[in-house]
Amino acid sequence: MNPESVWIFLAVLFLGGAIGFYAARRPRPSAVGAERVRGNYLAGVNFLVNEQPDRALEAFLRAAELDGDTVETHFALGSLYRRRGEVDRAIRIHQNIVARESLEPEQRGQASFALAKDYLRAGLLDRAEKILEPLAASGAHRMAAMRNLMRIYEQQQDWPRAISVFRELDKSGKAPQENAIAHYFCELAKAAHERQDLEEARTHLRAARAERRRFPRGALLRADIAIEQKDVALAERLLASVMAQDAALSIEVMPRLMRLARAAGADGDAVARRLVAARPDAGNEVAFAAIMADALDFPALEQLVRAFLAQDEAISGLVRAIGREPETLDARAVREVAVVLRRLAAMTARYRCATCGFSSINHFWQCPGCKSWDSQRPLLRFDLVAGLERGQPPA
Repeated sequence: MNPESVWIFLAVLFLGGAIGFYAARRPRPSAVGAERVRGNYLAGVNFLVNEQPDRALEAFLRAAELDGDTVETHFALGSLYRRRGEVDRAIRIHQNIVARESLEPEQRGQASFALAKDYLRAGLLDRAEKILEPLAASGAHRMAAMRNLMRIYEQQQDWPRAISVFRELDKSGKAPQENAIAHYFCELAKAAHERQDLEEARTHLRAARAERRRFPRGALLRADIAIEQKDVALAERLLASVMAQDAALSIEVMPRLMRLARAAGADGDAVARRLVAARPDAGNEVAFAAIMADALDFPALEQLVRAFLAQDEAISGLVRAIGREPETLDARAVREVAVVLRRLAAMTARYRCATCGFSSINHFWQCPGCKSWDSQRPLLRFDLVAGLERGQPPA
């Protein structure tokens, strides 16, 4: 028996012991009934000893059917199975409890909520939603049910319903993340933008701005629309505001800056220079973003990249290893080094969640791991060792 099996055996044995305790201590209407409960309990223990957890579960469920006092024990048993990842067994236990006609309303609500959590763990969102909706209307589990419903609607990308649930949670002071609703409106704006319904997109963006005045994602989406419509002044102002709020988001600003500079024509270099000037203290962040976006056609950005290559010890050492000095690289050499760095970066994680540590190559406004909004942060250094270990970049 492996260590995990020993652990689950001991835990379930303890819970089974609780059933046996009730069976032995509580007065029975008949000796035959008590004997049947004890028999099922002993059978369950025997199946556990012989590593037959399914048959053990059946025995404990039969004991529970004969003895209503074991409901709390079976709640604990079901939660144990869910935590261990054995969701099918947790579902069977909680379904068995819900099916009892003699349950008190409080116990029925507890069992229904536990079953909904089982379905969520199993990825059966439609079944979980069906149970959670009435629980969210009233009762002891109302707030927890609404929070779980909001997560379901997020996964289903049902943003209007997510907004509705958020409003209810916000009224009670239980909203999990203040900026989540602004992201919901941005998701709706993004979908409208993709359909080329710019008026609807603007409506959703105004709603997001009403929720969060200084909201970088909303500003980036508004800048996308302004760039498409060649409103250079508005787009520049929006991108500069994002840079001013969070220099790390230069990685998101830079591709848009490239599009904006092309839309500006002869004034493109001036636009790039003004945006760089918006955060003079963020040279490394902007240089990193310029390398990743291949934005070295603009002198202001090339200068920042050249300084970055000289200041970073690992990169400057790499340049010197090939017989060059970072400070004396010509424009062509700077681009060649940038190409190598960009290819190395493509082989390693570029973002990491500050809440759970989830790493990814692509940026997500909502972390796929812990579902937190705005928690993913760009990694602003090139991991040369990791990049080389994952594969040699093309020459």
